[in-house]
Formats: sequence, structure tokens, C-alpha cells
Amino acid sequence: MTHATPGSESVATKLDIVQQVVDLAGEHLAGEPALENARVIAERSADRLRLSRGFTTIALAGTTGSGKSSMFNAFTTIDRSPAGILRPTTSEPYACVWGSLTYADELLDWLGVSSRRRFTRESALDANDEAGLRGMILLDLPDVDSVEPRHRAEVDRLLHLVDVVVWICDPQKYGDQLVHEGYLRQLASQRDGLIVALNQTDKLQPAQLPKVGADLRQLLDDGGLGKVPLVPTSATGDVPALPTSKRGPIKPKPGPFVTERSTRGYPGVAVLRALLEPVILRGTVAEEAVDRDLTATLADFAKLVGNPVTPPSINSLVRGLASAGTDAARVEQSVQAFAASAAAGLPGPWARAVETAARSRLGELPAALSQAVAYADAQRPRRAWLPGAKKRADARTETILRAEIDKVALRYVVEPVRRALTAYERTRTTLT
Repeated sequence: MTHATPGSESVATKLDIVQQVVDLAGEHLAGEPALENARVIAERSADRLRLSRGFTTIALAGTTGSGKSSMFNAFTTIDRSPAGILRPTTSEPYACVWGSLTYADELLDWLGVSSRRRFTRESALDANDEAGLRGMILLDLPDVDSVEPRHRAEVDRLLHLVDVVVWICDPQKYGDQLVHEGYLRQLASQRDGLIVALNQTDKLQPAQLPKVGADLRQLLDDGGLGKVPLVPTSATGDVPALPTSKRGPIKPKPGPFVTERSTRGYPGVAVLRALLEPVILRGTVAEEAVDRDLTATLADFAKLVGNPVTPPSINSLVRGLASAGTDAARVEQSVQAFAASAAAGLPGPWARAVETAARSRLGELPAALSQAVAYADAQRPRRAWLPGAKKRADARTETILRAEIDKVALRYVVEPVRRALTAYERTRTTLT
């Protein structure tokens, strides 16, 4: 059974495995990026699975002036999020809930949305007009290129928590390197729930739209985002009609945009709504997002384990320490040689963990060895005048000294190494 295979385990089982590995390896792989990332993901996943899965969280993200807030207002048909083009006007996230705000409150608390910036979209006047979006929480995020560092930090935090991201581009800055390399490519690798919207298309001429769209589509394809939908949107007017093909009977090239449309919503958001409605209706996006995070984490964990461990022999260490006496440099060489033997064949992080464990009490070894020598001398037989007594005394002292050095080696070097190797073996067993 391989736990890193998507779908091979339930989400709860995967979470349990990740938490077990974090607990097992935490002491020995502290600071290892894969483990620290897993710790964050395990905590985040546990929180999300505890909260309501009846809501799908969808974030509108983008740069200053891209029209996020205008799109938010057009989607909700309520002007709650202030719009602007010259400076960041969204300092905190706004949230609109399709459904019961009371049921969504705990999830919004976890997302960190202020109670003053959350509201519900549906009313009795809507009847079932908004039923296709029931269960959606739409968030308007601060600008990713805000001059305020805390705004950017808030965006980065929320992008890891929401289920779906709709990235809003505008015709002027759609090729921004910060957007493509800093956000879109990373988001696409983390989740399936990513949509890119080319907004403010009402500012383009009909002949310009396919050219700009094709250019943005190429940028997405080149960045490995070939499966990410691209939709033309406008929060303030109609999307320009694409010019008809003049190529006669020749089959035209496929356009850069998704053409599916919803029967509801402003003309500029109808295509976007058509993509989101089935996602919300499915109602499993939150769990799927957690599952992807956990699956990726288990895949990273798989790189941290390899073959079963082979316990090293202690004899060479005892001989080395006996020969080194209280010479700190030679003691260190003996410990290093033992650590290298114990770490042989282990993946890099665990090899380093074993070496660290072997050296964890290195500073105490010379004094401990000195005490071992003193104890052996104290046990030396004193009747040296008897025939053969000196030889017997030397042999007995040597036996006692070797036994004491054996105890020192076990206590100060071998036991820390064994704990690390046991943690490795238990981690390996958990993952395979």
C-alpha cells in the first residue's frame, strides 16, 4: 500500500498518517522544509475538515486596478467592496455568503474575515434565482502588489485556505512576472481550483480581445497552466463580441477562452458563473483541496524514507573510544566514524539526523571517559607482589575499563542514535 497515491486512502486516513509522521520525525527532522510544511498542512487540514463542508470558499485575487472589487460587486449585485484603480482600496477581505450567514460564521472566523465585512447575498426577493450559487462564499482579497506589506501577507495567508481561486487580470498587466511566477504557477501546482479571468474586456475593441486572450493563454500554457480555464469578463459592461472568422471552409483555430455561459448574472460574469455553479453544486471541493494537500505532503514524505535500517555494530566505537582515551579530537573522530556507519544508506535528512544524534553529547564524552578510567583504576587488584599478579591485575583492569567504556558509548552515543534510527524505521513503516 502506497499512501502517496491520490485516492488510495480516505482524507481522514491521510491526515492521520501525516500527523503520525510529524509526531515521529518531529524531534529528529526539526527544520526540514518538508516536515515543517507538513506540520502546517496537517493543522490546516484538520481545521478545515472540522468546519462546515457545505460551503465552498472562492477568492477573487489580483493586482491593483484589475477590477477585483468591481467584479465582486457585479457578482453579488450589491456594492459592498470599494473599488479603485490608483491605490489599494481593499485592506481586509470582504465575504459574501450564498446561504445562511449563521452557518458560515465559524468558517469565516477561521478565514479571519471581520464580522463587519461579511454579509449574505440571498433574500426573499431572489426566490430561487441564486440557487445555483447556494453554498458559495465569495471573498474579495486585498491586492497582491499592495504597497502595504500586511495586505500582501493577508493575501498569501488566505490563498492557502480557500478552496478555489479566481485570478483577475486586466488588459494592461496580464503579463506581470510577479503574478505568473509568484502566484499562478504555484497555485496551479497546489490545487485544481484555479480560474483565470481577463477582466475589463469592455475597454478592448472586438479585434483586440482575441489577440490579448491568445497572448495570455500562451503565457499560461508556457507556465504549465494549460488546463486552467481562461474566461473573458467585465464587471461594468458587455464583453466584446469576438469577430467572425473569414477563413471560409477552413476550420478555425480554437479560441483562447472558455465559451460556456450561464443563463444568469451580468453579461460580464456569466461565463465565470457557468464554471463555478457545477463546482459549488458538487459540494466536495473543500475536501478535495485538503486531499490534494495531504497527497502532495505524503509524496514529499516518500522522499524522506528508503531501505530498512541496519543497526550498526558498537564494537568499533568502543575500540575507538578506548584507544582515544581523553583526547577530544580522537574521541570526536571515533564518534564521527560510528555516525557515518549508522547513517549509511539513509536518505539525506535522516543521515543528518543520525549524525546530529551521535554528536548530541559529544562535549560530555571526555569527562565520562576520564571517569571510566578512574573507576577501572580504583578496581585494580592491589596484591601485585604475588607471582603473575601484575599480569592478572592488568587484564582485570582492562576488562573493567572496556565494560565502563561500553556503558559510556551506549549512554552518550549509541542510545541517541538508536532513537533516531527507531524513529526512521517507524516513519518508514507508517508510509509503506
